[in-house]
This record gives sequence, C-alpha cells and structure tokens, in this order.
Amino acid sequence: MADESYGAYEGYEDSERVRLNQLAEARDPRTRRVLDRIGLSYGWRCWEVGAGAGSVSAWLGRRVGPEGAVWSTDLDLQFHRPVLPNVAVEQHDVARDPAPRAAFDLVHTRAVLQHVPERDQVIETLWAAVAPGGWLVVEDGAFQAFSEQPLPEPYATVHRAMATGATAEWRDPNFGVRLPGRFRDLGAEDIDITGEVWAMRSGEPGGEWWFLAMERAIPRIVQAGLVTAEEGQTALAQVRAPGFVMMSSLSIAVWGRKPAK
Repeated sequence: MADESYGAYEGYEDSERVRLNQLAEARDPRTRRVLDRIGLSYGWRCWEVGAGAGSVSAWLGRRVGPEGAVWSTDLDLQFHRPVLPNVAVEQHDVARDPAPRAAFDLVHTRAVLQHVPERDQVIETLWAAVAPGGWLVVEDGAFQAFSEQPLPEPYATVHRAMATGATAEWRDPNFGVRLPGRFRDLGAEDIDITGEVWAMRSGEPGGEWWFLAMERAIPRIVQAGLVTAEEGQTALAQVRAPGFVMMSSLSIAVWGRKPAK
C-alpha cells in the first residue's frame, strides 16, 4: 500500500518506488514463510489487500498456478509491477468499495490496517471474504518500543513523530498488538502468531524503507513545529552516518482459519 500520509513532492514517484522495493525485500521472506505454514498450495483463490508494488501478489500467482487466482488490490496502483495472467490487478478501497463474500482460500494484508481509520470495519470485511475453511493472514506493527528506543537528537524527535503517528491522528501504530484479540472476536480457529525485529542500517532494505519515508515526512514534521528545517537535515545525516544502527519495530503476523460449514 502506497503511504500517502506525507504527500507528494518532486521525485516522489521514484523515491516511493525504491521505498516499496526495499520494503518488499525486507519483509517478503517472512511473509512467504507464514503463508507456507498455513499450507498455501496449487489452485487456491487469494486476495492480496494493499498490494503496493505487487511482489507478494506475483509470488502468490506462481504458487497457486494457472488453476488458482489472485486478486491484487490497492488504492494506488502506479507502483504495481506487471504480474502473471492469473493475477487480476484492480484499484480498490477496502474501507468503502464492495468486496466478495466467502470467495477466497486466503486473504492477506501487510502494513495496511494501522493506516486505515476504519480498520475495525475493514478486518470484518476481510474475514467475510474468506471462504469456509480458508485463512485470514494479517501483518502489522507494534511501534511502542520502536518509538521509545534511545536515539540521538534531533533524529529522536523526528523518529518519535513518525513512529507514533504524531502528524496523522487516525493512525494506530500498535494495531499489531490488537490483532490476536480481533481474531478471537471473529471466531477464527487455529490462531497462530509470530513476530520479528531486525537491525536497521542505511543502505540495507531493512532500514531504507523507513529512512526513505523519513525524507518525505520531514517537511510535515517541520511544518508541525516539532523540529526546524536545519534539524530535519541533521536527522537525515545522522541515520546515514557510517555505523549507525537502530532496532526495527516489532512486525507481528497473526493468522486464523474460518470454521468449515
């Protein structure tokens, strides 16, 4: 899902394309491991929600084969790469547009719901789209420790503003923590959970997806009066300095199966 919370600027498209590719390189291996654990196989019907650049959708298309199908959706498709014939790409607002019911063996979304104000409604929509016996897999973040880790100023102030959603009051940066309870409320069976943290460094996918977003965020953070423009530039230099390393957010994946009829 393209993050529009900090707006566009000159060079935005190239920067966002790079950021999404870095995010995919950092996160896709864990996503693939989780989907393997639920038994993803040939012939499945899948919905990838908030597909971004489409890397997970393409992998799903290969896994389910020509007898399977993938519906790859996002609000913004400008960064979605070409995919296989069995992957249908469509612009879709999961909070407002109609969605099929009981249609998919797998519904998956990653790093989307924390950015959607109607997240509680949306997770019910996703669950309703799962066929009996199928799976819902949701990956989202827990940013509390991430935001509070000791960091040098002024980067610490910039980082906290981004991590806590200070410039986007509708965001829930800790929605990943709430996922197990939401799955219980939905009546999911065979619920399971995994989480992951990693070292974030400049020049590596695990850090670049965040630092590129930071470049876009700084004008809004400056506008909000949290730092000066000069401090914003200093913060960028701090994370690009040789040897800089920090802890990632906790990325949580929760999955559950809809009871068979």
